[in-house]
Amino acid sequence: MGQTEASIDRAHSVPMAYYIDESGNTGDLTTAGGEIYGFEQRMFTLAAVGCDIDDAFMERFKVLRTAHRIQSPEVKSRQAYNRPQFVSDLLDLLEERGCPIFIEAVDKHYFVIANIIDRIVVPYLGPCDVQPRSLWIKGVIADHMAIYGPPELAQAFIACCQSRDYVEVRDFYKQIIRWAQKSRLPTEGVADAFVRFTRDSLKDFRKLPKAKAVESALPIPDTSPKGRLLWVLPNLTSFTHIYARINRFLEKQVSGVTLFHDEQLQFNDVLRQNKGLMEGFTAQNMKLPLKTADFEFSESAKLEFIHSHDSIGIQISDVLAGFVARYIQDVVWGGIAMDVDRMAIFNRIVITSERERGTGVNIVAPESLIRFLGITSRANYF
Repeated sequence: MGQTEASIDRAHSVPMAYYIDESGNTGDLTTAGGEIYGFEQRMFTLAAVGCDIDDAFMERFKVLRTAHRIQSPEVKSRQAYNRPQFVSDLLDLLEERGCPIFIEAVDKHYFVIANIIDRIVVPYLGPCDVQPRSLWIKGVIADHMAIYGPPELAQAFIACCQSRDYVEVRDFYKQIIRWAQKSRLPTEGVADAFVRFTRDSLKDFRKLPKAKAVESALPIPDTSPKGRLLWVLPNLTSFTHIYARINRFLEKQVSGVTLFHDEQLQFNDVLRQNKGLMEGFTAQNMKLPLKTADFEFSESAKLEFIHSHDSIGIQISDVLAGFVARYIQDVVWGGIAMDVDRMAIFNRIVITSERERGTGVNIVAPESLIRFLGITSRANYF
């Protein structure tokens, strides 16, 4: 089959439009406040649904709305969560139409901890740091800090991002070392690993000029339209990861594909810029050996921003993002005994995931939280 014939065949077998929306976005986590450590909006979710919406699809969706008495002009995730049968019927429709689903669910506190591990404890030095064993070690120590570390560690890191003060950042390294030395972590060798890794990183930190040292220790910031620095954005990381998962699903053939993202005036430019940076990873020979995502781009998809009230696709992704965020929030931190209907929907989304194709749910959280949700945690690297 020639290149043109292959492209035509692909256009008829997979969607060319992917609708993206989120739930639980509190922006830059260094300014989000205490809710990221409390019980409200602990989860951030981003969902993408691949779907070429034609007249037949719109008619079926309209029938679903009528059947479940959704009368508002726009379907919202909160009202859908209160109508689990509507969500179940919506999944039936998406399955019948062959619409792939991609969902990133992020524990915000864990996301801050992961940034501490990546910037302070085990910073990236070269290709060896993205090898399977290195990724496994980072995952183990991130889990231990997220579960057993005091909230003060994450709060101190956030303070460093806000102050960008050399002494404060230097003392944060020492704070991690003191915590590890005094802690009684359940897994043998993890506390020693924290001390050893962080001491080595502190030595490297001290060798650099002060401004360069601070820059190396903190996340790479983005800039808002008003010129404010944005340090820790789960929506940005989730978007780039979903784009890489779509790249995996389409076997790198993303030319002609359009990503329709819900309009976000504060983050539109940031998302565009980082999409371009990620597409340039291939030229820089930066490889991430992940099973569910392919960060090597040979083609580029379009990115457009649209309002949810103008798009059924955005509303559908909002329903799925909101459902997963609220379900995990209720089960893990709300202490709510989940009803069988919502449990069946969540399990269905999880079970129908095809990791090797990039579809389904990817949960960025400690392994114990994932197991608590009834999911078998599996390594995401080759």
